[in-house]
Amino acid sequence: MRRSLPGSNRLPMLNKLIPLGIPLAWLNLMAEKKRFFVALAGIMFAVTMMLFQIGLNSALFTQVVSPHLKINADVVLVSTQYEYFGISRTLKRTRLVQARAHPDVQAISGMHLINLPIKNPATGRDRDIFILGFDPANPLFNDPDIQSQQGELKIPGSALFDVRSRDAFGPFPRLLETSDRVRTEVNGVRVDVVGVFAMGTTFAADGNLIVSEDTFLKLFPMASRDELSVGFVQLREGADAEQVAEDLRARLKDDVQVMTYGAFIDNEKQYWQERTPIGFVITASMIVSLVVGAVIVYQILYTDVTDHLQEYATLKSIGFRDVFFINLVLQESFILSFLGFIPGALLTAWLYKLTRELAFMPTYLTWDKILIVFGLTVFMCVCAGALATRKLRHANPSDIF
Repeated sequence: MRRSLPGSNRLPMLNKLIPLGIPLAWLNLMAEKKRFFVALAGIMFAVTMMLFQIGLNSALFTQVVSPHLKINADVVLVSTQYEYFGISRTLKRTRLVQARAHPDVQAISGMHLINLPIKNPATGRDRDIFILGFDPANPLFNDPDIQSQQGELKIPGSALFDVRSRDAFGPFPRLLETSDRVRTEVNGVRVDVVGVFAMGTTFAADGNLIVSEDTFLKLFPMASRDELSVGFVQLREGADAEQVAEDLRARLKDDVQVMTYGAFIDNEKQYWQERTPIGFVITASMIVSLVVGAVIVYQILYTDVTDHLQEYATLKSIGFRDVFFINLVLQESFILSFLGFIPGALLTAWLYKLTRELAFMPTYLTWDKILIVFGLTVFMCVCAGALATRKLRHANPSDIF
């Protein structure tokens, strides 16, 4: 019986990838260095655009729920007319009190939401800011900065300012460095900003201000203490939020919508993704980047095939089959995709860092983003390579010579 040498089963595959030990794919690419680096630049552009768009999409829909993530709640009550956190129809406080009767409910908290004009202390100009009003006696927020300062809000007319608000609202953080309070006006009512916290802007708000419920009612007299924007329920340890939410739906009237905390966040993301053009624009940008990259790679590989057509025809005439040339061009495609992806990913990581520092957006380069975009990059280059081999597959050696 004939016995094969160790590793001989791997030789046919190795010969297909590197015939006669000659890395033809690499040598073909490096034969024209200018063309090679142009191809890498095109792929790097496509990779950067796709990675940045994916990161931007993720950051935008994380940032839009930044107020939600600061809240300590397990179950949320809203009006049946609720749309998103910026437009909240009134919820009767009695519904929240009724929810407190559930044996698994530990605490309840209500919140008032509205946009009102605040005066820039430096310029005197008014600009609408998003105001969140709550009872500072309740542990509603999970943010340490808010928790440590919410006792200050018990003083009528006091407020906390979001340091990540737009600069147009005024230099409150800088002024607070030299004073314990900054006086301004909200909706024509005097307010003292006594501290800061970090939350971030959303699609519905360019800035945020936290006040007590009593201060909120002074700023907006048309509001009622008995009517809330959102009701939050905190459960006892070990309680099942899904089960409690189901129980409350059965107990409360039809004018209230009960959601778990997770569903509340998902509802906000879904609203902005489906009812606004944001999701479409980002997806369209990714598709354009993919097409641009594919066209550049196709042009480079097609030109490479054309320049070496006589050499390929010679090999074809002595018995090399089409699959050999397809493998060769696809190897070139994979090399381009891999080498173009690395600088594109590094450039995107720098852009992510810049976006975090300048726009306070949570853009991070994660493994799921890397794998998705690398897969798209390989797919883009392989498709372009497959198209570039059409002329070679249909070429007749006798016609070429």
